[in-house]
Amino acid sequence: MKEQVKNNQPMNFFINRAMGIGNSGVEHAQFYRARRFDEVGLPYRYIFVQLINNLHEAMDTWNLKNDQVINMYEYFVLGDDYLHQGVQKFYPVKNETVVDGTNTTRLLKVQTASGMKIIETMVKFPNKEHNLLIMSLSKVEIYSSKTGEKKVTFDFYDNGHKETLIKNIHLYNQNGHQLYFPNEVQLQRYFFEQVDKAYGHSNNWFLDRGEESEAALLYPKMPQSKVVEVVHADHLSDRNDPRYPLWNNYYEYSLTHLDNIDKIISATKMQTNDLIEDFPNKKDKFATIPVGGVADKGSSKTRPRARNKKLRSLKLITASRLAGEKHIDMLVMAVAKVHKQGKTVSLDIYGAGGEKDLIEKTIKKEKAESYIKLKGLSKHLEDVYPKYDAFISASFSEGFGLTTVEALSAGLPVIAFKARFGALEMIQDGVNGFLQDFKRGDDNVDFDVKSLANGINRLLKSNYSQVQKATISSMASFQNHVIANKWKEFVDALRANQ
Repeated sequence: MKEQVKNNQPMNFFINRAMGIGNSGVEHAQFYRARRFDEVGLPYRYIFVQLINNLHEAMDTWNLKNDQVINMYEYFVLGDDYLHQGVQKFYPVKNETVVDGTNTTRLLKVQTASGMKIIETMVKFPNKEHNLLIMSLSKVEIYSSKTGEKKVTFDFYDNGHKETLIKNIHLYNQNGHQLYFPNEVQLQRYFFEQVDKAYGHSNNWFLDRGEESEAALLYPKMPQSKVVEVVHADHLSDRNDPRYPLWNNYYEYSLTHLDNIDKIISATKMQTNDLIEDFPNKKDKFATIPVGGVADKGSSKTRPRARNKKLRSLKLITASRLAGEKHIDMLVMAVAKVHKQGKTVSLDIYGAGGEKDLIEKTIKKEKAESYIKLKGLSKHLEDVYPKYDAFISASFSEGFGLTTVEALSAGLPVIAFKARFGALEMIQDGVNGFLQDFKRGDDNVDFDVKSLANGINRLLKSNYSQVQKATISSMASFQNHVIANKWKEFVDALRANQ
């Protein structure tokens, strides 16, 4: 049964590879956009195209409703009704590992909450670079828990560029048909066509992540569809030669196929202007809408506790994925450097990720266990920020910087590198925060650590109450209702001239 959308509005699909318990800024930007769409009555669905074993546990963690999310593989298993109704029967999650006589994992068996039975076959592959055998995923089979019927199979292969892709994809009993696709792009194209048909064809597709999804949607572009690319990071790798900009590989496809895309949204005016520099004849293609915002003025969350005019001690917070590009180890070294200068300073680190061990080792190396602590993942940072004096970041590139907005809104001055684009747009050096120079490369770690330490000391010497007062006023244009109205105007305008 086709869903009746209020006033015949098009459905808005937010396309991403995956989500999990711990997420990147892309997923949090999607969550934020969904709340603003709710605010102004715009319909939407999340679409995730990866096989996600713990999808519904992650959805519960982030309060996503069952019928708000469409997963490509769940559709292949559960059928057409799933596209509108979500999962209708939930199953106990089961995990089983099958090992051989050498205690080597050969099979991974999973039953998901949605009723997919997944069997993953592991094989040994030669790693020529390190001259050894490694275990790697070779084949996946997916069955219906309800019927026991095989629904999907595909193989993995190494494309020679340190990427693992899928091929030889078979779909079974898709409305009575068995289908074959040689690669993921063609598989996604079929999937998007089924979703488009189920929702009446006149739909808007917001591409948040995935080059395969870009290719699947654009060639050929589905009639009556509108395709919007949402830029979540710096679109450039470098501009050393102004005539030949080197694109960030995540956005190279969209920027080299701009005629097929209806709009490109970036989170800051500065990035939009930078894009127009390269495409001066296509300026109407570009728009600016922040991917995050703050509670409307008057909310209790916008009234931080009063602070003393001068700081005798400093409680710092940072919050992000614990990933290499966030350079949390540099933050640890910078805070330790200031502490060794005799200043009373502490740092709490919120987040989860693969760099946790490195960060812990850095804390121990600096003998900073008493004043630098890992606090884990928090879903309620808005309640955490008021406990601190300032926010600090060591990222070299932030398309927006959601935590920067949140921190400023909570009355926390921000110390950050002069990174494109978010920090440069939101932080006025010496007014509501402190911007520091940085240099890329392992040879420049000492420079970057000293620069961050200098930023901390600048804050300690500042008129803190004056800086803090400026943080709130600088966030007026990032209030939730302002951004919600921008989205409403943007979506309405997409269809205005059709």
